[in-house]
Amino acid sequence: MKLLKLLLQAFGPFTDKTLDVSGGSTDLHLVYGPNEAGKSSALRAMMDLRFGIPLRSPDDFVHAASDLRIGGIFLTQTGERVGCVRRKGKGVTLSRLNVDTEQPDVAHPLAAGLERELTGGMERGEFEAMFGLNHARLREGGKILLRGEGDVGVALFEASAGTSGIAALLEALEVDAKTLYSSHGRAQNAVINDARRRLDEQRQVWRDAQTKPAEWQTLNRAHDAAVAAVSEVTRTLETLRRREHELTELRTVEPLLRESAAASTLLVSLAGVPDLPEQAREERLAALQALEHAQRNLREAESEEERCTVALKDLVLEPLLIEHAGAIERVVTAAAAVGGVRTEVQQGHAVITRLESDLALSVARLAPGREVRQVLEAVPAAADRLALDEHLAQVSRLSDRLEQYRERAAVLDAAVHTDREVIAPPSDPAARQRLTSALRGAQSLGDVVRRQSEGERQLRELESMLERALADVGLASDRALRATQPLLDAQIAETRKELADVDAAISTLQEEQKLLERDLDGQRLRLRQLAAEGEVVTAETLRQARARRDDGWMSIRRAYIDQVRDRDQLPLGFDATRVAPEAFEAAVGEVDRQADLLRADAKRAAGLEECSGRIELMETRGTDIDREITTLRTSREDILIAWAGRLKQAGLPDLAPEPLREWQGRRIDALRLAERVSAMQDDRERLRQEAREGVATLASALSELGHAVGEVNGSAVHALPSLIDEAMRWERQAVGADAAWSAKNQAAEAQRVEREQVIRSIAETEAALQRHRAALGEWHVRLCLSPETVPDAFKVRLDELDGLARQAAALSEARQRQAQAQAILDDVVTQANQVAALLGEAAPHVVDDFADRLRTRMIAARASEQEHGTLVRDQRKAQDLRRRAASELAGQRGTLARLCAAAGVTSAESLPQSEEAAWRKREAARSLAQARQQLAQASSRSEEDLRQCLAGRDAVTIESERERCRADIKTSEEAQAVARQTEEQTRRALEAIDASDRAALAREAMESAAARYRSAIRPWMRLKLARALLQQAVRRFRERAQAPMMMKASAYFSLVTGGDYERVMTDESEAHSMLCAVRAGGARVTLDEMSEGTADQLYLALRLAALDVRRSAHPQMPLVLDDALITSDDRRAAHILRALARFAESNQVLVFTHHRHLLEVAREAIGEHAFVAHTL
Repeated sequence: MKLLKLLLQAFGPFTDKTLDVSGGSTDLHLVYGPNEAGKSSALRAMMDLRFGIPLRSPDDFVHAASDLRIGGIFLTQTGERVGCVRRKGKGVTLSRLNVDTEQPDVAHPLAAGLERELTGGMERGEFEAMFGLNHARLREGGKILLRGEGDVGVALFEASAGTSGIAALLEALEVDAKTLYSSHGRAQNAVINDARRRLDEQRQVWRDAQTKPAEWQTLNRAHDAAVAAVSEVTRTLETLRRREHELTELRTVEPLLRESAAASTLLVSLAGVPDLPEQAREERLAALQALEHAQRNLREAESEEERCTVALKDLVLEPLLIEHAGAIERVVTAAAAVGGVRTEVQQGHAVITRLESDLALSVARLAPGREVRQVLEAVPAAADRLALDEHLAQVSRLSDRLEQYRERAAVLDAAVHTDREVIAPPSDPAARQRLTSALRGAQSLGDVVRRQSEGERQLRELESMLERALADVGLASDRALRATQPLLDAQIAETRKELADVDAAISTLQEEQKLLERDLDGQRLRLRQLAAEGEVVTAETLRQARARRDDGWMSIRRAYIDQVRDRDQLPLGFDATRVAPEAFEAAVGEVDRQADLLRADAKRAAGLEECSGRIELMETRGTDIDREITTLRTSREDILIAWAGRLKQAGLPDLAPEPLREWQGRRIDALRLAERVSAMQDDRERLRQEAREGVATLASALSELGHAVGEVNGSAVHALPSLIDEAMRWERQAVGADAAWSAKNQAAEAQRVEREQVIRSIAETEAALQRHRAALGEWHVRLCLSPETVPDAFKVRLDELDGLARQAAALSEARQRQAQAQAILDDVVTQANQVAALLGEAAPHVVDDFADRLRTRMIAARASEQEHGTLVRDQRKAQDLRRRAASELAGQRGTLARLCAAAGVTSAESLPQSEEAAWRKREAARSLAQARQQLAQASSRSEEDLRQCLAGRDAVTIESERERCRADIKTSEEAQAVARQTEEQTRRALEAIDASDRAALAREAMESAAARYRSAIRPWMRLKLARALLQQAVRRFRERAQAPMMMKASAYFSLVTGGDYERVMTDESEAHSMLCAVRAGGARVTLDEMSEGTADQLYLALRLAALDVRRSAHPQMPLVLDDALITSDDRRAAHILRALARFAESNQVLVFTHHRHLLEVAREAIGEHAFVAHTL
């Protein structure tokens, strides 16, 4: 459906944003948005509206995910405007929208089928590929064409579907199929080939596997003996290893027991030594060191405290200076600063005297006899000065303007009497209008000569193509072509399916027959092998022998006992060379013999019976297969006969279904060519008729205007351009004459109007000049000027008054500065007197000297105060240090006394001997504990058990026994290795002879290979079918759409390239039809000769042509281009926009871009009316 409005209610960065594409007279819309304006969000919104908002949408960064809303108003195929709104969520997310209010309409449900119309029945990816084109897809399409994949069918199919890589997809399908099965004889790596080979090999192994009971029994006994020997050697070896482990354990614990006994003896000897902590020595040394350090600190603190006391007694302080330090510093600072102020006061007196003298002199020159105050009051204020300046400026300006107006009036009066000649209009307006209409009508025909030559060329090409097409279908004319009645695709498909089903059934039966024959040969070979070992008796032969015996007995009974049968007929059922009783005895003996043989060799008999039964079943199945194949071939002949009759009735050639489908496709192409030839002929006649009418109309219009027109010789098509040029020359001459006449009249009228305006301006200027002169008269007396004073004298007098005012202001400022400096001097003297009173001293006579003495005393007082503070702090620190040293001294002496009490000594000098004895006692206890721990780790037995085991043994004896045990272990290990080797050999021989196991393994391998075969068949068939269907779809699309797509693509390609290329055509010189282009001069250019940009343009032309061809399948779906012109310069972009404008005549096109200059390019290329611009 065609999009009219996109309502971005809450989506991405947009809130209640509307993109209206319903306005304008064209369907080409250029949507401009700068970076970060939301162009990508708008593109996603257009797709999400049709297909739903994804679960993980990237456009929920402004609005919550549950609040996302997109609306749209569309135009259906019936012309109805419908609206819908999409929300983010699960289930049904599309609802109705009121097209007038643009609000959700809950009263009316959504129409059935509306969502299908929105999507066109396509998936999201398919829709984007067909109706969306961005820069990446455009470049990818061009690259595929340049890589040589320019097959006509593939290229047209890709452009139509919007997909890419059809050739690569076909190749991938073929490669994947070959990995499953390859028809090449040496291709054994394929899954099916390998499974089949494996199946044949394992079937042969399974057939060859046989059982040999006697040999198996011998090998089995040998294997049992070997297993028993291995078990015996293993038990002996385990006993020896346990003995070797016990001797190793005794060898390990022997030194530990000796060490434990020695440690116990030492502990007994040190029992009277007191137990001291391990850190007793370190604690004693630390206490002695701390004691010495405390004594040293005590001496230093007492010395420092005495020094500070002496220094404090000799120190002199001035507390009043420190207390009033702030006031003293202010006085000192102010006294230093007033030196320049005294100089300024002295200079100020001289300046004031000079300014008063200059001001009196200026007033005397300006207004003799007046006071200074009176003259200063005459100076105008700022507002009065502004008004006075305005009056003076207006008087000067109006005087100059009045002079100019008078001069212009004189010039215009002189121009009124000049030449008043006015030329008359050149011709009749109605006749000129008829000429213009005739000329525009002729020009609308365009370049008729080129159109005629181009049409003739195209007609010749089409007629040549039609002849080739008729030759391809084997018909003489288009009338014979139209007389044929094509069959429906369903009829062809039905017949082809019937034949394919019959052929598949025959092929299946033939494959089964081959397998059956191979299996039958195997069973016959097995039967011969079983029979070659001697006579074989089966249950069936035994049953037949018993039946003959029983029949003979019944005959003898009837003849000899019951006497109901003639005795002469008895030999008929027995051996004719023997009498009846002997024959019966022979039959009984034969039965007994066969029964004994059957019991003796029942297995071979069963195998023979099974083999015979299989052979019989296989032969029966072979007969059935031959009968079924014959029936199917008869059915196939009947189908072909009925097919030939249907073709003859429809007037079609006798072809198979698939060739007939291709023939009908060519017939359609030929019919289309015939219709195009007919249309081209009609266009040619229509062009000639329009040219004749245009020549007649132009000649009549020119004659009516009095312009002689020569006689038209030759065709009207060639005469029309010259007649158009002649009419255009006459029209240009007439337009020039009209312009001259109009310019003359306009100039005269303009002069009259201007003269009236000048007269009015003179009167207005004189009145304004009088008003401003009257206003200046009031200032003559105030400024001491005569009434005849000119404006320039006013300006000079005002400048003089301004200078006088500046002199008065300078005098007032000098007096103010003088008073301020004197106040500063007085304030400094007052501050000095106040400080002297605070210090209890007399008021100073010289402030500077007083300030210098205060500064010197203040420095000395602060130094003494600072030194006093330092001495007090040092004294306090010395006192604290003395107290801490005394406390530390007492504490360390207590620690030493505690250590002496623990060691049982009276002085600290005896502590080292006690610490040494305590250390030896601790080491002995540690050695005893470590020995017992190692004993526990080395053996799980108790210490007493170990001592009993070691009684009478030493290390040498234990080592000798262990070496002998190791020698025995080595001998047993060698015997074990030999026994295991023998067991393995007998086991392998037994496994090799075990026929039942081989047969089972072979059968399992056969089933595995068959499973691989079956599992690979279906994927291989799907791959082959997919490739065939894709090839068929490409071929059928080429047959159906090549002609119209090539024609439309040629037109678009010519527009996109700006006429550099005339058309697109096929190159039949290669094995496959390939695309190529024809330049304006007729030169043919293949795809590999094109540049990347030209290939991109060709792909764009193919896409536009494909959408034109498929317009009926998906009407009114908009084509959306996203930055498709990003790499195009302005010239190429202009050509592409012209092509899009042509495409938009019957389709809606939305071009999104972030380049503003494309709007100007579009205006210059296709005009303002040919597109609608939008801004995000």
